[in-house]
Amino acid sequence: MIAVSRTRKIRIIVDERERPSHVPDILRTFNVMVEYRVLEVGDYIVSQYAVERKEVRDFVRSLYSGRIFDQIQRLSEAYERPILIVEGDILPLLGRKIKPQAFWGAITALAFGYGLHTFFTPDEFQTANFIYALAKRRVDAKPLRPLVRKKPRISDLKKMQILQVSSLPGVGPKISERLLRRFGTVRRVFTASIAELSTVKGLGRAKAEKIVKFLDAPYQPLKKIPQQLLLNDSS
Repeated sequence: MIAVSRTRKIRIIVDERERPSHVPDILRTFNVMVEYRVLEVGDYIVSQYAVERKEVRDFVRSLYSGRIFDQIQRLSEAYERPILIVEGDILPLLGRKIKPQAFWGAITALAFGYGLHTFFTPDEFQTANFIYALAKRRVDAKPLRPLVRKKPRISDLKKMQILQVSSLPGVGPKISERLLRRFGTVRRVFTASIAELSTVKGLGRAKAEKIVKFLDAPYQPLKKIPQQLLLNDSS
């Protein structure tokens, strides 16, 4: 929600879990009134816009687990205009942690399946700038009640499932569909054993071992030099 006082001060609803981030504090420097609440879905509410903020590594992990689709479905069911902000540098992860085709396929599936608008920001400061720009856009608009959107069609869900399984090493769309036919769900594919995966046409034991090794590989965070957020640029 967004409200305007007599002095036209903007008020943005922020989820309690966003307190540790710098984004709410940066918004305050823009003369924004930040109001914390426990939100069932979304991190920032601006009129009928619901914003979900995800750091890039968390976003990639949620793609592999399929968690992002559940989150966005609930977000799109609660609010008319769901927005996703992916914060951080995605380029180092493309090709290393996730196939570019699978990544962009998931982005398009979220857009066409749930009406999601996805934006990329380099850091918390620019995330705050984006949210502020969104709030300014709605400052003179009459607040609307959240509208429930229709759930994605079966064809859209099928495409998303195939895209997720296709992100596995050595797996293309055809093998992805075979895996889904064999195991029934994306989760079941991801938890299948080497022996079970080996029974699917086009895989074999070598590819099955590679898939399981990939899924079981521990996550290694990228080393990043800390940068101080400059809230007031005096230059």
